[in-house]
Amino acid sequence: MPNPVYSRDHDACGVGFVTHLGGGPSHEIVERALTALLRLAHRGGLDADGRSGDGAGLLMAIPDQFMRKCAQELGIRLPEEFGLGMVLLPPQHEEVAASLIETLAEANGLRFLGWRVVPSDSSIVGPRALETLPVMRQCFFSATEETQDLETLLFRLRKQVEAEAPRGSYFCSLSSRTVVYKGLVTPEQLPAFYADLADPRFETSFALFHQRYSTNTQPSWALAQPFRFVAHNGEINTISANRRWVHAKQKNLKECLQLPHGVHSLEERVSDSASFDNGLELLLRRGYRPASAMLALVPPAWETNPQIPTDLRRFLEAHAPMQEPWDGPAAMVFTDGCTVGAKLDRNGLRPMR
Repeated sequence: MPNPVYSRDHDACGVGFVTHLGGGPSHEIVERALTALLRLAHRGGLDADGRSGDGAGLLMAIPDQFMRKCAQELGIRLPEEFGLGMVLLPPQHEEVAASLIETLAEANGLRFLGWRVVPSDSSIVGPRALETLPVMRQCFFSATEETQDLETLLFRLRKQVEAEAPRGSYFCSLSSRTVVYKGLVTPEQLPAFYADLADPRFETSFALFHQRYSTNTQPSWALAQPFRFVAHNGEINTISANRRWVHAKQKNLKECLQLPHGVHSLEERVSDSASFDNGLELLLRRGYRPASAMLALVPPAWETNPQIPTDLRRFLEAHAPMQEPWDGPAAMVFTDGCTVGAKLDRNGLRPMR
């Protein structure tokens, strides 16, 4: 059953995304997302120390050429398609966690290619953030067989790491498409903390940004947003029921996704936003497109609305007994690395309208 420790968690924060329709990757997109974060500084909070933020970050398409150059400098040769992990490791168990990731990669049809220490400046964060500062590393993977779906292999690896790694081990992202840079920092501190973000060679085709204002959750490096697919403003009022229903379906879900015993469908001790991100991922791994998955999870008020198109009504009718709504008030921006979009809750109460 869901852990009562996080049964009353809520968030209220600022979100958005930047992209260039018809354009390729550029560093300007990163700069604009960071500027947008600065404009949202009032949406975030500070610890009593006056320097520790309660969370800010970016979810972006992997800067391919930048990461290839970084890997090459470390003697890592990346194939045409590779997976990139952004992982937080507990300082006291860093090597144990790293070794486990390498071992589990091999067991999940992946070839571990190497580690990169993420350049960061811990001197700019506040005392509270510094007390809980994890070790930040990036790791590179490829599929052992070219015919295999790399995203699925990376998903299975991450879920197993969640279940078996020392507490405090956390993948901000593990994907062949996206990467997340986030932490207990303010918008102003984010590019100063992560040197990669200030490098003009760091180019991306989109960036989801998030400035977190924590109301009923304890800020942490792992719970800063964006998560792996979603940046969320608002709160999920139905979260307890949503978690229980996913838990009730866990056996079938794990069989469908070929997950081993001991793995949890939803992460434990996380916020409502993090649980929603997990729920969206479960649908994406089952073949849903992002827009369809978001409609299934957060349906509009369609039952008595005559303006709902016939095809959409059929979709919603079919999913009503299959998927319980995750109800807001909420505004979300989302991506699977190929599509970027935004969604309001059924009442449309967020300022994003």
